[in-house]
Amino acid sequence: MSNELNHSVILREDKCIGCTSCLKVCPTEAIRVRDGKAKIISERCIDCGECISICPNHAKSAITDDLSLLKKFKYKIAIPSLTIYGQFPSNIGINQILASIKRIGFDEVVEGRLGADISICLIRDYLFKNTSAKLPMINSNCPAIIRLIQIRFPDLIPNIIDIETPIEITARITKTNVSKKTGLDIKDIGVFFITPCTARVTSIRHPIGIAESYVDGAISMRDVYGDIVRNLGDNNTSDLGERSKESLLWPIAGGQAAALGIENYLEVDGIHHVIKVLEELELGKLKDVDFIECSACTGGCIGGPLVIQNPFIAKNRIMKYVRRTDELQCTKEKLNDYIEMYKNGFIRLTEEILPKPVMMLDKDISKSIQKLELVTEILKNLPGLDCGICGSPTCRAFAEDIVNGENKKAICMIKTMNGFKTKKI
Repeated sequence: MSNELNHSVILREDKCIGCTSCLKVCPTEAIRVRDGKAKIISERCIDCGECISICPNHAKSAITDDLSLLKKFKYKIAIPSLTIYGQFPSNIGINQILASIKRIGFDEVVEGRLGADISICLIRDYLFKNTSAKLPMINSNCPAIIRLIQIRFPDLIPNIIDIETPIEITARITKTNVSKKTGLDIKDIGVFFITPCTARVTSIRHPIGIAESYVDGAISMRDVYGDIVRNLGDNNTSDLGERSKESLLWPIAGGQAAALGIENYLEVDGIHHVIKVLEELELGKLKDVDFIECSACTGGCIGGPLVIQNPFIAKNRIMKYVRRTDELQCTKEKLNDYIEMYKNGFIRLTEEILPKPVMMLDKDISKSIQKLELVTEILKNLPGLDCGICGSPTCRAFAEDIVNGENKKAICMIKTMNGFKTKKI
């Protein structure tokens, strides 16, 4: 139950057959198979959703909020992910989609492009020119990547750009403006993000880098897609907002770097590709790069575990909008306003991002060294196939589980079978 409270990704044991598919894709080795069922190691899970996407039996799923939560608030605001524009055929206009979202129970719909545009202006025209930040900078908008860095690459925490996500920026500004406009208390205004992402759900409930999220709930894009389709009107819907070419690119892999106009950048998407790049960075091999755009999902946010459409089709549809949308105009006056909000901590990460050394063998360094020696000895007697039959993702993880006393029924089936083959009868 504690896992359900702390994470958006959960296991439905009744559907799990212990096939080990999820075991092999988890980037932090947070899954084991014990007694024929997968188990999630809560402190290692980064809610990336890889296990949801790979599970053939739908045993992994996401806990998100539903529309009934709207009843708690006097004024309801929806912030749909920019990925939503790629979920519908191109003949359905953006304003049609936004109007339909409003009809399912919201008083107002605000595009996430507001926060994206502010992020673009601030990073491009201020942070890159006026800061002594550690290079290369790493984007801060993918919560799964932030948690991955905390667990596997803590030395890279200083490289993370200290600006809030576009969703959080949009929520903060919108809530403040609505409170002034209506006279309502902030607590009576509910902001809900329509998310393609499981990690975003967790980041709202348990934020990193800020004390408290201004977003009150995260609703799965899959869960409300049918409602949006049923409420679609004609294409003559009035304009519900202005958007820029750059903000529409934001949810697509490489879109952030393109929007920022950075020459020396590296774009990497897909959690396992990200890990390889961060390993290179940790070794000091990427000195010619100023900015690294990391996306846990293949293709960027359009490849999230809670989307409807194939990410390649979604990208094609969004690019059609991009080609007929104007570029972002960031005036000096606007930039000064954004800089002021940043300096005041309103759109800035204000809490320290701390390492989470959960993959260490022991908190005590001397004990950790002793355990490492034992792991090395055990590994000498293992086949090194990383087959997962034992219920651990790799032979090394199998050895670590033995040393930590987490697998008291430890048996290497490959080693046992080889023993039978060589046994004389």
